[in-house]
Amino acid sequence: MSSSYADVDRSGDPAMLVLHQERVDGWPQVQAYKQRTYELVADADRVLDVGSGPGGDAVAIGLDRCVGVDASSVMGAAASGRGVVVVAGDALRLPFPDGGFGAVRADRVVQHVGDPLTAVAEMVRVTRSGGRVVVADPDQETLVIHVPGVDRSLADRVKALRRDVGYRNGRFVTTLPSSFSDLGLVDVTLDAFPLVITDPDLAFGLPTWPRWARAAGHGFTSSDLEAWDRGIEAARASGLVYALLYFVVSGVVP
Repeated sequence: MSSSYADVDRSGDPAMLVLHQERVDGWPQVQAYKQRTYELVADADRVLDVGSGPGGDAVAIGLDRCVGVDASSVMGAAASGRGVVVVAGDALRLPFPDGGFGAVRADRVVQHVGDPLTAVAEMVRVTRSGGRVVVADPDQETLVIHVPGVDRSLADRVKALRRDVGYRNGRFVTTLPSSFSDLGLVDVTLDAFPLVITDPDLAFGLPTWPRWARAAGHGFTSSDLEAWDRGIEAARASGLVYALLYFVVSGVVP
């Protein structure tokens, strides 16, 4: 489950998480929302990428003007290998002075942190007046799953698992426009980008979710697992629907 990204270095296989993130980052639909984040920080002379991961975004923004910060030493090493300047640090306590950056972005990061409002406030703190703060995350409330032959009630329980257990803040991103305004940001923007997957084996581990949940004490009976496995096998032949919206929220520090 996506909770692994809350602490990459303590997950069972950090190197696998790096490879998975790099693979997902290359998907055209993911690249579409990423391009929007790049556009929003294009005029900044110095950009901080919070939760910079393996460094692909910092490279796209420009090694001469983008600094990464990440709590994971494994992610930091991957980014450093691409030439990215990476600082070890926590999104809740960014190791930078007030107003040090012309723009700050976080991509698929805030959904994982323990205190998302504190993380956003830290991003605002280190952005200078006139600079832009950009946050991109999916909203798990928008998730649609249809697996052939699987009863809707079972699919809904799997969706709730992803939304409420798989993420610390699975529905947080759509509260950000009002939170940005409360923090005093102006010129607040909101853009939405769809992601649609039809191959179950590309859907973020979807085939394994009910078994993971049962092992973790979150329910699902043996008959649930059997029905789910049958549906996943059918989906490998005919496809499924896995769709959700990614939101890009930005605001300017006055």
